[in-house]
Amino acid sequence: MGEDVNEGRIIIRLDPGTTLGDIESISWWANTDYGYPPHVDILLDMDGDGAFDGGKKDLVTGESLSGRDDVLVAEFAYQPYRGPGYQYSSPGVPYGHYAPDWQSSYYYPTYDVWVRTFQNATAEMGTAQVNNETVLWLYSGLPGPYPGGFFGTLSDFKEGTVSVIGDADLAEVNASTAVLEIQIEVDNWIGPAKAYVDDVAINGEMLLSELLPPEIVVNEPEAVIYESGEIPVNISARDPFGVTSIWYNVKNSAGAWVYAANRTYTSPTTMSGFLNGDYRFYAWAENALELVGVNSEIRFSVLSGGVKVDLNPDTLNLRSRGRWITARITPPEGYKAEDIDIGTVRLEFSGEIVHADWGNVEGDVLMVKFRRSAVAQILSAGDEVEIKVRGSLENGAAFEGSDTIRVIDPWKSLHMLMKRNNGVSSIGQHKGNRFGLGKSHVNQLGGKDK
Repeated sequence: MGEDVNEGRIIIRLDPGTTLGDIESISWWANTDYGYPPHVDILLDMDGDGAFDGGKKDLVTGESLSGRDDVLVAEFAYQPYRGPGYQYSSPGVPYGHYAPDWQSSYYYPTYDVWVRTFQNATAEMGTAQVNNETVLWLYSGLPGPYPGGFFGTLSDFKEGTVSVIGDADLAEVNASTAVLEIQIEVDNWIGPAKAYVDDVAINGEMLLSELLPPEIVVNEPEAVIYESGEIPVNISARDPFGVTSIWYNVKNSAGAWVYAANRTYTSPTTMSGFLNGDYRFYAWAENALELVGVNSEIRFSVLSGGVKVDLNPDTLNLRSRGRWITARITPPEGYKAEDIDIGTVRLEFSGEIVHADWGNVEGDVLMVKFRRSAVAQILSAGDEVEIKVRGSLENGAAFEGSDTIRVIDPWKSLHMLMKRNNGVSSIGQHKGNRFGLGKSHVNQLGGKDK
């Protein structure tokens, strides 16, 4: 092999103190284009110094080294293990996927199909992950299931019972052996190979999934109707490899870009100069791997005249027994009353919401009704109470309008009056005629004391 060896590795460094006994499963999805499927190397810290010293054989060339550390290898050829024993001795009977004369065919893996770990087909059992039943071999020994090779299941290695095939020498590996790294590898030891690896997991925890572009969040603009003026722009993006740049642009309803060149985004800013119409906002972000993501979910509208709202009654008595509060909504210029989605219309005050009970179109206006008892529960008395009405158009754009009315609460007024009179009402406090004129009043009018 020597200098001609070529390989690609996914390296997963484990937490200090991780041992072979901690490893219950390793899995990934693989799609082999040609050649031999990916395998896994488990790097063992045999001398416990916390660093891999190269081991007894070079991981790339296979040349002998003087290191103390070693590697456990699990690969496609020797799975699934059926036993008994680990030495291959039955010509014509496969050892897992292995037979000596199949090497030129890479032991017949399935190509151009995503399979789990060492599967030869998506329905194959016992090969979807590396676990305690998976056959591994010690890299310092012979790589094949013949005399001189240390072969056994992961469970055997944890128990410390693996001996070299053809002899009694035990492998110096057990559950307490420290593990430094797990490496998923594609190489050309047998011949040229090309494979894709995704969704790498250890003990069921996903550690590496598909490489994705940055995640982009458009905080502003929002999916609302803006009146002509400045429109805010606020974009955030994140990516585990770091975000290198963000930019944006806007398309109008005809599909034309508003800006001849994309605008670079570095911090919150504003846009202006938009004509009345509907728009779609585009934001892009690129990461350090030069993967570009896009967010084009936000659609907004610009209208010079906003939604007009007229609430009735103009003075609302919180103790009234009336049934409805009416809102007459005039849509923005360019829209019809029919364009308002009645099911989204709601009245809002101090964070509280009352949804419209029903509504109908009357000419150019949408008339909606709110249950008065529900509205009365969220309002407070005042001479100028601003009440907002919000909703959405059929195209998804949100709108907002407001009106100011007078809200009165007679009982509250009476209570305040009683407090000023030390708790005694001035209404009907004297006995006498039906107009409340007692004796003292009659005397003052010229009556005679008795």
